[in-house]
Amino acid sequence: MFKRVIWWSAGFGAGLGSSFWVKRAVNRRVQRYIPDDVRKAVGERARSTGSHIRTAIHEGRAAMRQYEADAEAEVEGGRPSSLRAVPD
Repeated sequence: MFKRVIWWSAGFGAGLGSSFWVKRAVNRRVQRYIPDDVRKAVGERARSTGSHIRTAIHEGRAAMRQYEADAEAEVEGGRPSSLRAVPD
């Protein structure tokens, strides 16, 4: 059992270390070969995408609240038409 823990830990450490090493190597190569203006454009695009996602989330939540309010108003006024019992 103890051997298994040691080898598992060694494998985990090796995998973690190699993934950090690969990430650093790729980032160094990217910074070396990509011009500054392209890097800036990609960064701005990423930030604007985040902004669009936040806006979509806020709009979706507002629509959800409106839908819930409409549904509650319909239920308080009587049963919604989709839940009414069909007469025999």
